[in-house]
Amino acid sequence: MNKPITPVAHGLIDYVFSGVQIALPSLLGLNSATAKTYAALGTGFTAVNALTDTPVGIKKLIPFTGHQKADLGFLAGLGLLTVAGFIRKDKRALKFHLAFLGIAVTHYLLTDYKRVSVEEYHWH
Repeated sequence: MNKPITPVAHGLIDYVFSGVQIALPSLLGLNSATAKTYAALGTGFTAVNALTDTPVGIKKLIPFTGHQKADLGFLAGLGLLTVAGFIRKDKRALKFHLAFLGIAVTHYLLTDYKRVSVEEYHWH
C-alpha cells in the first residue's frame, strides 16, 4: 500500500507540529509543566527534523529511516506522558495531549518511510 505522506510532506508537517508543541500549550493557558514539557519536546523534534536527510532538512545527518526510529521513540514518550500527573489530572491538558498524540500516531502511520531516494521525494 502506498502511503500518502512523502518524506517532504512529513518534514514540513513535523515543523508545524514542532511549532504547535512549542507555542500552543502556553497560548491555551495549559499548566506550566505541560507547556514546558511540550516546549522541550517541540524543540528537540525541530532539531531531529532539521538534521534529517530530506529536502526540508537543514543539515542532512540523519537518514529518513533513522528519523522513523526517532518518531517511534517520540510516540512512545508521548504515550508514557499520558500517565504523568500534570497531564492526567488536568482535563484541559489531557484533552490537548490525547488530541496531539492521536494526530501524531496518524501522521506516523500515513508516512511512507520507505520512500528514501531523492528522486522519489516529488519535490515541486
